[in-house]
Amino acid sequence: METLDCPNKIDTNLDGYIISVVIIDDHEIVRQGLMAMLRREDGLCLVGDASDAVTGLKLIDATNPDVVLLDIQLNNSDMDGFSLAKQIKSKSPDKIVIMLTGFDSALYLIESIRTRLDGFVLKEQSGAIIAGAIKMAYAGVGAWDTRILHRALVNRLKAHTGDTMDNLGNIKADIDLNDKERMVFNLLARGYSNKDIESTLKYTASTVKKYVYTCMKKFGVSNRTQLALIANSTGVK
Repeated sequence: METLDCPNKIDTNLDGYIISVVIIDDHEIVRQGLMAMLRREDGLCLVGDASDAVTGLKLIDATNPDVVLLDIQLNNSDMDGFSLAKQIKSKSPDKIVIMLTGFDSALYLIESIRTRLDGFVLKEQSGAIIAGAIKMAYAGVGAWDTRILHRALVNRLKAHTGDTMDNLGNIKADIDLNDKERMVFNLLARGYSNKDIESTLKYTASTVKKYVYTCMKKFGVSNRTQLALIANSTGVK
């Protein structure tokens, strides 16, 4: 965790206020690149960065930023970005949280909306666009990648007309899970972390990982975050 100051920043916001920002991302090279880009943008103050969920929560408590830029996959944490965002919003409902991700995914954007986040922006965007997204979200407008948002809306419309959805939208609720897989899957649907599942079911960490992996294979997804979103949306019991 690193906390920073903001000397000689120029205020370009209409309300006479410099927006404080925290970055939470598990890849150091990404954090350093974002910080380098955003330091060149007026009206913003980077007050710190963190590489994992626990450190990120401590950083937010210590610095009370206006905006949190959050990665979806935090591979060195026991929770993903959505679970962390829910914790942040639960404690501070007015805290602005923007998903900054490398995943061009309509499913993830929809989940960001469901989680009542304030934006969804791809990491590939320029510093100026990311800075603009921060300022828009701070102003209460929201900052959503319009191309992905359009695809998400089209997918939803197709779902209502019976057409096939892409990007994991056409999810079957009748996947053949065994009893142990189904118990793990149902806890994922309730937002449980792997450690929570271990404690609830009295399983070892390796056992939980095994059942999460077999569920991923059966649903045809590549990571735990996608599986958790499917679990939440299908309501398999």
